[in-house]
Amino acid sequence: MNQDLKIIKKLYGEKMAHFCRENFATLLETEGLLLKLMLNNFEPSHVLYDDILKQELDGEFKNYIYSLVDVENNNEIKTLKTPKELLSEAGYDLYECHTEEEIQRFKKYYAPEEELCTFNGGRLNRCFVFFAIKKDVDTIRREDYKNPERQDSYGTSVISIQFTRDSSHTLSIKNRYNHRVNNPDSTYSNNLDNIISGLTESFANTYGLIQINKDEQFEIDGYVKASDGKYYKYNYEINNIYYCPNNIIIDNFEVKKYAKEKYLILDYYVLDLVNKKLSLYDRGIFDAFIDDVKDITKIAIVKKNQDKEIILTLKNQNAIKIVVNANNEIIKLENNNLKSIGDYFMYYNNTLQEINLPNLEEIGNYFLQMNNSIKEINFPNLQRIGNSFLHCNLVLEKLKLSNLEETGNYFLSSNKSLYPSLSLPNLQKVGNYFLARNNTLQELDLPNLKESGSSFLLFNRSILKFNIPNIEHAGYDFLASHSRMDINDLEKGEGR
Repeated sequence: MNQDLKIIKKLYGEKMAHFCRENFATLLETEGLLLKLMLNNFEPSHVLYDDILKQELDGEFKNYIYSLVDVENNNEIKTLKTPKELLSEAGYDLYECHTEEEIQRFKKYYAPEEELCTFNGGRLNRCFVFFAIKKDVDTIRREDYKNPERQDSYGTSVISIQFTRDSSHTLSIKNRYNHRVNNPDSTYSNNLDNIISGLTESFANTYGLIQINKDEQFEIDGYVKASDGKYYKYNYEINNIYYCPNNIIIDNFEVKKYAKEKYLILDYYVLDLVNKKLSLYDRGIFDAFIDDVKDITKIAIVKKNQDKEIILTLKNQNAIKIVVNANNEIIKLENNNLKSIGDYFMYYNNTLQEINLPNLEEIGNYFLQMNNSIKEINFPNLQRIGNSFLHCNLVLEKLKLSNLEETGNYFLSSNKSLYPSLSLPNLQKVGNYFLARNNTLQELDLPNLKESGSSFLLFNRSILKFNIPNIEHAGYDFLASHSRMDINDLEKGEGR
Protein backbone atom coordinates (compact mmCIF):
# COMPACT_ATOMS: atom_id res chain seq x y z
CA MET A 1 0.00 0.00 0.00
CA ASN A 2 1.12 3.56 -0.77
CA GLN A 3 2.71 5.14 2.34
CA ASP A 4 0.17 7.98 2.37
CA LEU A 5 -2.65 5.43 2.29
CA LYS A 6 -1.13 3.55 5.23
CA ILE A 7 -1.21 6.69 7.37
CA ILE A 8 -4.70 7.65 6.15
CA LYS A 9 -5.88 4.16 7.09
CA LYS A 10 -4.47 4.59 10.60
CA LEU A 11 -5.93 8.07 11.13
CA TYR A 12 -9.19 7.91 9.17
CA GLY A 13 -9.93 4.18 8.91
CA GLU A 14 -9.68 1.46 6.29
CA LYS A 15 -12.79 2.50 4.37
CA MET A 16 -11.48 6.04 3.89
CA ALA A 17 -8.13 4.67 2.71
CA HIS A 18 -9.93 2.50 0.16
CA PHE A 19 -11.99 5.48 -1.02
CA CYS A 20 -8.83 7.58 -1.43
CA ARG A 21 -7.12 4.84 -3.38
CA GLU A 22 -10.02 4.67 -5.83
CA ASN A 23 -10.63 8.40 -6.20
CA PHE A 24 -7.36 10.25 -5.62
CA ALA A 25 -4.83 8.18 -7.53
CA THR A 26 -3.50 11.32 -9.24
CA LEU A 27 -2.82 13.04 -5.93
CA LEU A 28 -1.14 9.92 -4.56
CA GLU A 29 1.47 10.32 -7.29
CA THR A 30 3.00 13.15 -5.26
CA GLU A 31 4.26 11.72 -2.00
CA GLY A 32 2.65 13.36 1.03
CA LEU A 33 0.23 15.53 -0.96
CA LEU A 34 -3.05 13.76 -0.24
CA LEU A 35 -2.08 13.13 3.39
CA LYS A 36 -1.28 16.82 3.82
CA LEU A 37 -4.63 17.82 2.29
CA MET A 38 -6.50 15.48 4.63
CA LEU A 39 -4.67 16.56 7.77
CA ASN A 40 -4.93 20.26 6.92
CA ASN A 41 -8.67 20.05 6.31
CA PHE A 42 -10.13 17.20 8.41
CA GLU A 43 -9.39 16.33 12.01
CA PRO A 44 -8.64 12.56 12.06
CA SER A 45 -11.80 10.53 12.59
CA HIS A 46 -12.60 6.90 11.83
CA VAL A 47 -16.24 7.77 11.16
CA LEU A 48 -15.65 10.53 8.60
CA TYR A 49 -16.09 8.18 5.65
CA ASP A 50 -19.26 6.67 7.18
CA ASP A 51 -20.74 10.15 7.65
CA ILE A 52 -19.85 11.14 4.09
CA LEU A 53 -21.44 8.00 2.70
CA LYS A 54 -24.53 8.27 4.92
CA GLN A 55 -25.17 11.79 3.64
CA GLU A 56 -24.37 10.83 0.03
CA LEU A 57 -21.58 13.40 -0.14
CA ASP A 58 -18.88 11.27 -1.73
CA GLY A 59 -18.99 13.30 -4.95
CA GLU A 60 -18.89 16.62 -3.12
CA PHE A 61 -16.05 15.42 -0.91
CA LYS A 62 -14.04 14.35 -3.94
CA ASN A 63 -14.63 17.69 -5.67
CA TYR A 64 -13.60 19.55 -2.54
CA ILE A 65 -10.31 17.68 -2.17
CA TYR A 66 -9.45 18.22 -5.82
CA SER A 67 -10.37 21.90 -5.53
CA LEU A 68 -7.56 22.32 -2.99
CA VAL A 69 -4.83 21.72 -5.58
CA ASP A 70 -4.12 22.86 -9.11
CA VAL A 71 -3.97 19.74 -11.23
CA GLU A 72 -4.77 21.39 -14.52
CA ASN A 73 -2.39 21.05 -17.44
CA ASN A 74 -1.76 24.60 -18.59
CA ASN A 75 0.27 23.53 -21.61
CA GLU A 76 -2.29 21.51 -23.49
CA ILE A 77 -1.57 21.20 -27.19
CA LYS A 78 -4.47 22.10 -29.46
CA THR A 79 -5.50 19.25 -31.70
CA LEU A 80 -8.32 18.38 -34.07
CA LYS A 81 -7.58 14.65 -33.97
CA THR A 82 -9.84 12.15 -32.21
CA PRO A 83 -8.61 9.98 -29.31
CA LYS A 84 -8.64 6.96 -31.65
CA GLU A 85 -6.37 8.78 -34.10
CA LEU A 86 -3.96 10.04 -31.48
CA LEU A 87 -3.71 6.71 -29.66
CA SER A 88 -3.18 4.98 -32.98
CA GLU A 89 -0.14 7.21 -33.47
CA ALA A 90 1.04 6.09 -30.02
CA GLY A 91 0.65 2.44 -31.07
CA TYR A 92 -2.75 1.70 -29.46
CA ASP A 93 -6.19 0.64 -30.60
CA LEU A 94 -8.92 2.41 -28.55
CA TYR A 95 -12.22 0.78 -27.61
CA GLU A 96 -15.17 2.37 -25.82
CA CYS A 97 -17.27 0.00 -23.69
CA HIS A 98 -21.04 0.44 -23.69
CA THR A 99 -22.05 -2.90 -22.13
CA GLU A 100 -20.78 -5.30 -19.49
CA GLU A 101 -20.11 -7.89 -22.19
CA GLU A 102 -17.80 -5.47 -23.96
CA ILE A 103 -15.83 -4.90 -20.76
CA GLN A 104 -15.42 -8.63 -20.15
CA ARG A 105 -13.79 -9.10 -23.58
CA PHE A 106 -10.64 -7.46 -22.25
CA LYS A 107 -10.23 -9.73 -19.22
CA LYS A 108 -8.21 -12.14 -21.36
CA TYR A 109 -5.31 -9.70 -21.40
CA TYR A 110 -4.78 -9.92 -17.63
CA ALA A 111 -2.79 -12.56 -15.77
CA PRO A 112 -4.53 -14.49 -12.97
CA GLU A 113 -4.93 -12.40 -9.81
CA GLU A 114 -4.01 -9.26 -11.75
CA GLU A 115 -7.47 -8.62 -13.19
CA LEU A 116 -9.00 -5.18 -12.76
CA CYS A 117 -11.80 -4.67 -10.23
CA THR A 118 -13.64 -3.35 -13.29
CA PHE A 119 -14.30 -6.94 -14.30
CA ASN A 120 -16.33 -7.55 -11.13
CA GLY A 121 -19.29 -5.85 -12.77
CA GLY A 122 -21.27 -2.65 -12.35
CA ARG A 123 -18.49 -0.25 -13.33
CA LEU A 124 -20.53 1.32 -16.12
CA ASN A 125 -22.98 2.60 -13.52
CA ARG A 126 -20.26 4.87 -12.17
CA CYS A 127 -17.78 5.38 -14.97
CA PHE A 128 -17.20 5.82 -18.69
CA VAL A 129 -14.87 2.95 -19.59
CA PHE A 130 -12.30 2.76 -22.42
CA PHE A 131 -9.54 0.25 -23.14
CA ALA A 132 -6.40 1.07 -25.12
CA ILE A 133 -4.58 -2.03 -26.42
CA LYS A 134 -1.09 -1.97 -27.92
CA LYS A 135 -1.12 -3.11 -31.52
CA ASP A 136 1.65 -5.61 -30.75
CA VAL A 137 0.15 -6.77 -27.45
CA ASP A 138 0.49 -10.45 -28.38
CA THR A 139 4.27 -10.16 -28.49
CA ILE A 140 4.55 -8.66 -24.98
CA ARG A 141 4.61 -11.57 -22.52
CA ARG A 142 4.08 -11.44 -18.75
CA GLU A 143 6.87 -13.95 -18.02
CA ASP A 144 9.44 -11.52 -19.43
CA TYR A 145 8.71 -9.03 -16.61
CA LYS A 146 9.73 -10.72 -13.35
CA ASN A 147 10.21 -7.36 -11.57
CA PRO A 148 7.27 -5.34 -12.84
CA GLU A 149 7.24 -1.56 -12.90
CA ARG A 150 4.09 0.43 -13.36
CA GLN A 151 4.99 1.97 -16.69
CA ASP A 152 7.09 -0.76 -18.25
CA SER A 153 6.15 -2.09 -21.65
CA TYR A 154 3.95 -4.87 -20.29
CA GLY A 155 2.16 -2.69 -17.73
CA THR A 156 1.20 -0.11 -20.35
CA SER A 157 0.45 -2.52 -23.19
CA VAL A 158 -3.16 -2.71 -21.97
CA ILE A 159 -4.58 0.31 -20.19
CA SER A 160 -8.09 1.20 -19.11
CA ILE A 161 -9.04 4.87 -19.27
CA GLN A 162 -11.98 5.66 -16.99
CA PHE A 163 -13.86 8.88 -16.20
CA THR A 164 -16.43 9.01 -13.40
CA ARG A 165 -19.97 9.89 -14.46
CA ASP A 166 -20.39 12.62 -11.84
CA SER A 167 -19.77 16.28 -12.60
CA SER A 168 -16.06 16.12 -11.76
CA HIS A 169 -15.30 13.39 -14.37
CA THR A 170 -12.41 12.15 -12.24
CA LEU A 171 -9.87 10.40 -14.46
CA SER A 172 -8.11 7.12 -13.70
CA ILE A 173 -5.66 5.40 -16.05
CA LYS A 174 -5.27 1.76 -14.94
CA ASN A 175 -2.43 -0.45 -16.11
CA ARG A 176 -2.10 -4.16 -16.69
CA TYR A 177 -0.56 -5.21 -13.38
CA ASN A 178 -3.33 -4.09 -11.01
CA HIS A 179 -2.07 -4.10 -7.40
CA ARG A 180 1.23 -5.74 -8.31
CA VAL A 181 2.85 -2.31 -8.54
CA ASN A 182 2.48 0.90 -6.58
CA ASN A 183 -0.59 3.01 -7.43
CA PRO A 184 -1.65 1.18 -10.60
CA ASP A 185 -4.75 3.37 -10.91
CA SER A 186 -2.59 6.38 -11.69
CA THR A 187 -0.59 5.19 -14.67
CA TYR A 188 1.05 8.10 -16.48
CA SER A 189 0.12 10.19 -13.40
CA ASN A 190 -3.45 10.15 -14.75
CA ASN A 191 -2.40 12.66 -17.38
CA LEU A 192 -3.56 11.64 -20.85
CA ASP A 193 -1.00 13.93 -22.43
CA ASN A 194 1.74 11.76 -20.92
CA ILE A 195 0.57 9.04 -23.34
CA ILE A 196 0.57 11.38 -26.31
CA SER A 197 0.34 15.16 -26.47
CA GLY A 198 -3.14 16.58 -27.06
CA LEU A 199 -5.02 13.52 -25.79
CA THR A 200 -6.64 15.43 -22.89
CA GLU A 201 -8.12 18.01 -25.23
CA SER A 202 -9.10 15.33 -27.72
CA PHE A 203 -11.16 13.42 -25.12
CA ALA A 204 -12.80 16.71 -24.14
CA ASN A 205 -13.66 17.59 -27.72
CA THR A 206 -14.82 14.13 -28.78
CA TYR A 207 -16.56 12.80 -25.67
CA GLY A 208 -17.02 15.90 -23.53
CA LEU A 209 -14.90 14.23 -20.87
CA ILE A 210 -12.33 16.24 -18.93
CA GLN A 211 -11.47 16.17 -15.25
CA ILE A 212 -12.99 19.25 -13.66
CA ASN A 213 -11.97 20.48 -10.23
CA LYS A 214 -14.23 23.16 -8.80
CA ASP A 215 -13.18 25.74 -6.23
CA GLU A 216 -15.91 25.11 -3.72
CA GLN A 217 -16.69 24.67 -0.05
CA PHE A 218 -17.71 21.41 1.54
CA GLU A 219 -20.61 21.06 3.96
CA ILE A 220 -21.40 17.98 6.01
CA ASP A 221 -23.95 17.69 8.81
CA GLY A 222 -22.42 17.10 12.22
CA TYR A 223 -19.12 18.81 11.35
CA VAL A 224 -17.91 22.35 11.89
CA LYS A 225 -15.10 24.15 10.10
CA ALA A 226 -12.98 25.87 12.74
CA SER A 227 -10.71 28.88 12.43
CA ASP A 228 -7.73 26.60 11.71
CA GLY A 229 -9.44 25.57 8.45
CA LYS A 230 -10.17 22.00 9.57
CA TYR A 231 -13.50 20.20 9.72
CA TYR A 232 -14.26 18.68 13.13
CA LYS A 233 -16.96 16.17 13.98
CA TYR A 234 -18.99 17.39 16.96
CA ASN A 235 -21.46 15.85 19.40
CA TYR A 236 -23.28 19.00 20.54
CA GLU A 237 -23.57 22.63 19.48
CA ILE A 238 -24.79 24.89 22.29
CA ASN A 239 -24.54 28.69 22.09
CA ASN A 240 -22.05 28.49 19.19
CA ILE A 241 -19.83 26.18 21.22
CA TYR A 242 -19.08 22.80 19.65
CA TYR A 243 -18.26 19.80 21.83
CA CYS A 244 -16.23 17.25 19.87
CA PRO A 245 -14.82 13.76 20.38
CA ASN A 246 -11.14 13.48 21.34
CA ASN A 247 -11.32 16.13 24.09
CA ILE A 248 -11.86 19.07 21.78
CA ILE A 249 -14.10 22.11 22.32
CA ILE A 250 -14.53 24.73 19.60
CA ASP A 251 -15.61 28.04 21.08
CA ASN A 252 -16.58 30.70 18.56
CA PHE A 253 -14.58 28.63 16.02
CA GLU A 254 -11.42 28.69 18.14
CA VAL A 255 -10.09 25.16 18.74
CA LYS A 256 -9.33 24.17 22.33
CA LYS A 257 -7.70 20.79 22.88
CA TYR A 258 -7.73 19.35 26.40
CA ALA A 259 -4.90 17.09 27.58
CA LYS A 260 -6.31 13.58 27.95
CA GLU A 261 -4.23 12.86 31.02
CA LYS A 262 -5.89 15.80 32.81
CA TYR A 263 -9.41 16.09 31.41
CA LEU A 264 -12.24 14.13 29.86
CA ILE A 265 -14.87 15.93 27.78
CA LEU A 266 -18.09 13.93 28.01
CA ASP A 267 -21.18 15.32 26.33
CA TYR A 268 -20.92 19.05 27.13
CA TYR A 269 -19.36 18.50 30.57
CA VAL A 270 -15.70 18.74 31.58
CA LEU A 271 -14.40 16.14 34.01
CA ASP A 272 -11.22 17.42 35.66
CA LEU A 273 -9.26 14.24 36.41
CA VAL A 274 -6.66 16.06 38.52
CA ASN A 275 -8.90 18.20 40.71
CA LYS A 276 -11.72 15.62 40.65
CA LYS A 277 -14.47 17.96 39.57
CA LEU A 278 -17.30 17.78 37.03
CA SER A 279 -18.34 21.13 35.56
CA LEU A 280 -20.00 22.85 32.61
CA TYR A 281 -17.70 24.56 30.12
CA ASP A 282 -20.43 27.07 29.26
CA ARG A 283 -21.41 29.00 32.39
CA GLY A 284 -24.43 30.35 30.53
CA ILE A 285 -26.38 27.10 30.68
CA PHE A 286 -27.92 25.26 33.62
CA ASP A 287 -27.98 21.57 34.38
CA ALA A 288 -29.05 19.85 37.59
CA PHE A 289 -26.80 16.91 36.71
CA ILE A 290 -23.78 18.96 37.85
CA ASP A 291 -25.42 19.77 41.19
CA ASP A 292 -25.62 16.10 42.06
CA VAL A 293 -21.99 15.18 41.36
CA LYS A 294 -19.93 16.83 44.09
CA ASP A 295 -17.20 15.90 46.53
CA ILE A 296 -15.57 13.38 44.21
CA THR A 297 -12.82 11.50 46.04
CA LYS A 298 -11.77 9.06 43.32
CA ILE A 299 -12.15 8.64 39.55
CA ALA A 300 -11.73 5.28 37.85
CA ILE A 301 -12.00 4.78 34.07
CA VAL A 302 -12.33 1.28 32.66
CA LYS A 303 -12.21 0.57 28.92
CA LYS A 304 -14.91 -1.85 27.73
CA ASN A 305 -14.66 -2.51 24.00
CA GLN A 306 -15.46 0.85 22.37
CA ASP A 307 -17.07 2.26 25.52
CA LYS A 308 -15.58 3.65 28.73
CA GLU A 309 -17.04 3.10 32.19
CA ILE A 310 -16.39 5.99 34.56
CA ILE A 311 -16.79 5.33 38.28
CA LEU A 312 -17.01 8.45 40.44
CA THR A 313 -16.56 7.72 44.14
CA LEU A 314 -18.25 10.43 46.26
CA LYS A 315 -17.62 11.40 49.86
CA ASN A 316 -20.12 9.69 52.19
CA GLN A 317 -22.26 8.54 49.24
CA ASN A 318 -22.56 5.67 46.80
CA ALA A 319 -20.42 5.75 43.69
CA ILE A 320 -21.90 7.03 40.43
CA LYS A 321 -21.44 5.04 37.22
CA ILE A 322 -21.30 6.81 33.85
CA VAL A 323 -20.73 4.99 30.56
CA VAL A 324 -19.65 6.88 27.43
CA ASN A 325 -19.33 5.62 23.85
CA ALA A 326 -16.39 5.99 21.46
CA ASN A 327 -17.33 9.64 20.88
CA ASN A 328 -17.42 10.35 24.64
CA GLU A 329 -21.20 10.75 24.61
CA ILE A 330 -23.02 9.58 27.74
CA ILE A 331 -25.08 6.45 27.04
CA LYS A 332 -25.66 5.01 30.55
CA LEU A 333 -26.10 6.53 34.01
CA GLU A 334 -26.51 4.91 37.42
CA ASN A 335 -26.90 6.96 40.62
CA ASN A 336 -28.36 5.46 43.78
CA ASN A 337 -27.98 8.67 45.77
CA LEU A 338 -30.60 10.84 44.13
CA LYS A 339 -33.95 11.49 45.76
CA SER A 340 -34.64 14.85 44.16
CA ILE A 341 -33.23 16.48 41.03
CA GLY A 342 -33.67 20.04 39.85
CA ASP A 343 -34.39 21.65 36.49
CA TYR A 344 -32.68 20.98 33.14
CA PHE A 345 -31.25 17.60 34.18
CA MET A 346 -29.07 16.51 31.21
CA TYR A 347 -31.21 18.85 29.12
CA TYR A 348 -29.18 18.63 25.88
CA ASN A 349 -28.15 14.97 26.07
CA ASN A 350 -29.45 13.02 23.09
CA THR A 351 -27.58 9.71 23.49
CA LEU A 352 -28.54 8.35 26.93
CA GLN A 353 -29.95 4.85 26.46
CA GLU A 354 -30.15 3.54 30.03
CA ILE A 355 -30.76 5.38 33.30
CA ASN A 356 -31.03 3.86 36.78
CA LEU A 357 -32.16 6.18 39.61
CA PRO A 358 -33.91 3.72 41.96
CA ASN A 359 -34.39 6.12 44.91
CA LEU A 360 -35.61 9.12 42.94
CA GLU A 361 -38.76 10.75 44.37
CA GLU A 362 -39.01 14.13 42.59
CA ILE A 363 -37.96 15.54 39.20
CA GLY A 364 -37.86 19.22 38.22
CA ASN A 365 -38.64 20.78 34.84
CA TYR A 366 -37.18 19.82 31.44
CA PHE A 367 -35.86 16.40 32.39
CA LEU A 368 -33.89 14.98 29.41
CA GLN A 369 -35.63 17.51 27.20
CA MET A 370 -33.57 16.78 24.08
CA ASN A 371 -33.09 13.05 24.57
CA ASN A 372 -34.27 10.80 21.79
CA SER A 373 -32.44 7.57 22.57
CA ILE A 374 -33.80 6.20 25.84
CA LYS A 375 -36.35 3.42 25.34
CA GLU A 376 -37.19 2.32 28.88
CA ILE A 377 -37.57 4.09 32.24
CA ASN A 378 -38.30 2.58 35.64
CA PHE A 379 -38.41 4.92 38.64
CA PRO A 380 -40.23 2.89 41.31
CA ASN A 381 -40.22 5.63 43.99
CA LEU A 382 -40.87 8.68 41.84
CA GLN A 383 -43.86 10.76 43.05
CA ARG A 384 -43.71 14.19 41.38
CA ILE A 385 -42.58 15.39 37.94
CA GLY A 386 -42.29 18.96 36.66
CA ASN A 387 -42.95 20.30 33.15
CA SER A 388 -41.75 18.78 29.87
CA PHE A 389 -40.77 15.34 31.11
CA LEU A 390 -39.18 13.69 28.06
CA HIS A 391 -41.13 16.12 25.90
CA CYS A 392 -40.75 15.17 22.21
CA ASN A 393 -38.98 11.90 22.99
CA LEU A 394 -39.97 9.69 20.05
CA VAL A 395 -38.52 6.32 21.05
CA LEU A 396 -39.54 5.59 24.67
CA GLU A 397 -41.31 2.22 24.65
CA LYS A 398 -41.73 1.26 28.31
CA LEU A 399 -42.48 3.46 31.31
CA LYS A 400 -42.87 2.22 34.90
CA LEU A 401 -43.78 4.88 37.46
CA SER A 402 -45.82 2.88 39.96
CA ASN A 403 -45.83 5.60 42.67
CA LEU A 404 -46.19 8.68 40.49
CA GLU A 405 -48.81 11.11 41.90
CA GLU A 406 -48.43 14.34 39.94
CA THR A 407 -47.01 15.60 36.63
CA GLY A 408 -46.57 19.05 35.12
CA ASN A 409 -47.30 20.13 31.54
CA TYR A 410 -46.24 18.25 28.38
CA PHE A 411 -45.73 14.89 30.05
CA LEU A 412 -44.41 12.67 27.24
CA SER A 413 -46.18 14.76 24.64
CA SER A 414 -45.45 13.78 21.02
CA ASN A 415 -44.16 10.36 22.02
CA LYS A 416 -44.56 7.90 19.15
CA SER A 417 -43.45 4.56 20.61
CA LEU A 418 -45.25 3.76 23.91
CA TYR A 419 -47.05 0.50 23.22
CA PRO A 420 -49.43 -1.10 23.87
CA SER A 421 -50.45 -0.04 27.40
CA LEU A 422 -49.54 2.31 30.24
CA SER A 423 -50.66 2.08 33.85
CA LEU A 424 -50.03 4.85 36.41
CA PRO A 425 -52.02 3.51 39.39
CA ASN A 426 -51.29 6.35 41.85
CA LEU A 427 -51.43 9.31 39.47
CA GLN A 428 -53.86 11.96 40.76
CA LYS A 429 -53.08 15.18 38.89
CA VAL A 430 -51.65 15.98 35.44
CA GLY A 431 -50.91 19.26 33.69
CA ASN A 432 -51.66 20.44 30.16
CA TYR A 433 -50.95 18.32 27.06
CA PHE A 434 -50.65 15.04 28.93
CA LEU A 435 -49.59 12.44 26.32
CA ALA A 436 -50.74 14.79 23.57
CA ARG A 437 -49.99 13.62 20.01
CA ASN A 438 -49.15 10.11 21.15
CA ASN A 439 -49.59 7.81 18.16
CA THR A 440 -49.17 4.27 19.46
CA LEU A 441 -50.59 3.84 22.98
CA GLN A 442 -53.77 1.73 22.92
CA GLU A 443 -54.69 1.26 26.59
CA LEU A 444 -54.32 3.73 29.46
CA ASP A 445 -55.14 2.96 33.09
CA LEU A 446 -55.40 5.95 35.48
CA PRO A 447 -57.66 4.64 38.29
CA ASN A 448 -56.92 7.48 40.73
CA LEU A 449 -56.69 10.45 38.39
CA LYS A 450 -58.78 13.31 39.73
CA GLU A 451 -57.62 16.38 37.83
CA SER A 452 -56.21 17.00 34.35
CA GLY A 453 -55.18 20.19 32.59
CA SER A 454 -56.17 21.17 29.07
CA SER A 455 -55.54 19.13 25.91
CA PHE A 456 -55.51 15.77 27.67
CA LEU A 457 -54.61 13.17 24.98
CA LEU A 458 -54.97 15.85 22.32
CA PHE A 459 -54.69 14.48 18.76
CA ASN A 460 -54.25 10.96 20.04
CA ARG A 461 -54.92 8.53 17.20
CA SER A 462 -54.51 5.13 18.79
CA ILE A 463 -56.16 4.87 22.25
CA LEU A 464 -58.89 2.24 22.21
CA LYS A 465 -59.61 2.00 25.90
CA PHE A 466 -58.73 3.82 29.10
CA ASN A 467 -59.89 3.88 32.67
CA ILE A 468 -60.39 7.12 34.68
CA PRO A 469 -63.25 6.34 37.12
CA ASN A 470 -62.36 9.09 39.63
CA ILE A 471 -61.86 12.11 37.40
CA GLU A 472 -63.27 15.29 38.98
CA HIS A 473 -62.03 18.04 36.71
CA ALA A 474 -60.73 18.09 33.12
CA GLY A 475 -59.54 21.16 31.22
CA TYR A 476 -60.64 22.12 27.72
CA ASP A 477 -59.87 19.99 24.65
CA PHE A 478 -60.16 16.80 26.66
CA LEU A 479 -59.68 13.99 24.09
CA ALA A 480 -59.93 16.58 21.31
CA SER A 481 -59.39 15.34 17.76
CA HIS A 482 -59.53 11.73 18.83
CA SER A 483 -60.33 9.42 15.93
CA ARG A 484 -60.55 5.80 17.06
CA MET A 485 -62.06 5.26 20.52
CA ASP A 486 -65.80 4.90 20.91
CA ILE A 487 -66.87 7.39 23.62
CA ASN A 488 -68.98 4.63 25.16
CA ASP A 489 -65.76 2.90 26.17
CA LEU A 490 -65.01 5.75 28.59
CA GLU A 491 -65.75 4.82 32.18
CA LYS A 492 -67.12 8.14 33.46
CA GLY A 493 -66.54 9.57 36.92
CA GLU A 494 -68.58 12.07 38.87
CA GLY A 495 -66.63 15.05 37.61
CA ARG A 496 -67.66 17.78 35.21
